[in-house]
Amino acid sequence: LPFSAHFASARAEDELYAKYGDKGFDSSLVDANCLTNKCSLQAKACLQDDPDCRKGLTCTAKCLGDNACITGCFARYGNPNLDNLLKCTIEDNECIKVAILEGGADAYGEEPRSPAPTVQNLDLRRMEGKWYKVAGYNPNYDCYACQRNTFSAPEGGLMDGLNARTGGILGSLNIGADRLQMDVEFSMPRYLPDGSPQPPSGVREVMVDGSGLQSVGYNSYQTHETMVFDDAKNALNDLTLGKNGQEKLFSRTAHSEGEMFGLKFWENWYVIGENEPGQDEFKFIYYNGKTRQNTYDGAFIYSRSRSLTPASMEKVYQIAKDAGMNPDQFCKINNGCFEGEDEVMSPTDREGLGSPSNPFRGILASTKVSEFLGVESVAAEPLGPKALSTTIANDYLDGPQGGAASRPWWKEVGDYIEDPRKHFHLMETLREDMQWPEYIVNQGN
Repeated sequence: LPFSAHFASARAEDELYAKYGDKGFDSSLVDANCLTNKCSLQAKACLQDDPDCRKGLTCTAKCLGDNACITGCFARYGNPNLDNLLKCTIEDNECIKVAILEGGADAYGEEPRSPAPTVQNLDLRRMEGKWYKVAGYNPNYDCYACQRNTFSAPEGGLMDGLNARTGGILGSLNIGADRLQMDVEFSMPRYLPDGSPQPPSGVREVMVDGSGLQSVGYNSYQTHETMVFDDAKNALNDLTLGKNGQEKLFSRTAHSEGEMFGLKFWENWYVIGENEPGQDEFKFIYYNGKTRQNTYDGAFIYSRSRSLTPASMEKVYQIAKDAGMNPDQFCKINNGCFEGEDEVMSPTDREGLGSPSNPFRGILASTKVSEFLGVESVAAEPLGPKALSTTIANDYLDGPQGGAASRPWWKEVGDYIEDPRKHFHLMETLREDMQWPEYIVNQGN
C-alpha cells in the first residue's frame, strides 16, 4: 500500500505528517482568537470538563500528523466532546490550520483509476441488506473488529413504488434510484485504565501470567452514509481500455461523503469482483478517499456470512492477485461479536424499506498481559474469536470514561506523557492475518 497510481507516493496517507511531522509543534497553526470566538463552547466541554478529551487532544498533537498514531488516539480517548471540538476547530472554522488538501468529492471521470476492471451492470437490489466485512487490506482502516454494513432504500426510495402505483406520472423524477443508505458498524480496541468504569455488560475476561494484567475494551461505533452509484453509461474514454466491444471499465462504481471523529471524508468505491451465479455471495471492494488532511486507499471483502467459504476464498485470492494486491497482506476480520445471529443475510425487498435503526454495539471486555504505562509500545498477544467475550449493551456508554477520581495521580499524569503510538500498536497486535488454504496459494505456481 498504496497501490493506486493516484496515491502511489511515499507521502500518501501521511501528507500532513510529511508537511509538519519533522518540525514539532507549530503554534502558528492555531488561531487562539478563533478558538475563543467561534469554538468556546466546544473547547470548554473538552478542555475544562472532560479529562479524556484533553488527553485525546494531547495524544493526537504528539502524533504530528501520523495517521496510524492518530487512529490509535481516537480508539483510546475518542468521544463526542473530542469529535465536536475537532469539527468546530478544523472542519467548520479552521481555528487549527491543518486542512492542507482541497475538500469535496471527485467529479465522475476525474477519480483515481481502479487497479482492476470494475463489475458492470451492478444490481442495486442485490446490494441491499446486511453484509459482513470478512477480510481487509489496509492495516490502518480495514481490520477493525465487528464490521457490518447494512444497505437500505434512500430518502425518497419509496418513490419507486409510488411511481408504479401512479402509472409512471413520477417517472421522470426517478428520486433515489441511484443511491442506497448505508449504516456502518465497527469496533476499535482501547486500553481500559485502572479505575475506569466497567463496560456496560459488566463482563471482563481474565488472562493471567506472571507479567500482570491489562484490560482491553472494544468501543463500538456507528456511522451513516449515503452511497451514490454512478452511471456506467457515462464512462469517459480515459477510464476505459480495450478494443471496441471488448472495453474494460476502470471508473468508480459509487461514491460517498461522511464524517468520522468530527472530520469529513470523501470516498470512491469500485466493485472489482464478485461471486459466480449460484455461489455464496461476496463483493470485492477497492476504495480510495481523502480528508482535508490526508489521502488513503484500501480494499475489503463483503460477505453475507461472517466468514468466506473455500470456494469464495479461491476466487477472492485470484481477484487480489489480478489487481496487484498481495493476498498475504489481507487481515481476517474478527466478527465473533455477531455470533448467534443469522449466519446468512439475504437481500431484502427494496420497496418500502427505510433505513434500519441499528443499536450501538456493546463493549467487548477482554484482558491482555502487557505493560500498562510507559513510553514504549505495549506488546500483546493476538486474540482469536474464541478469546473474546461478546456482549450487547442496553445503552451506549456516554461521557468521559477515564475514571480519574479513582486512579492514582501518577497514572493520570502518565496518560499525558505516554507514547501515543502505543494505542495503535495495540490494534496491530490484535490483528489476525488471513489464512489462505495451501492448495489456493499453490495454484498457478
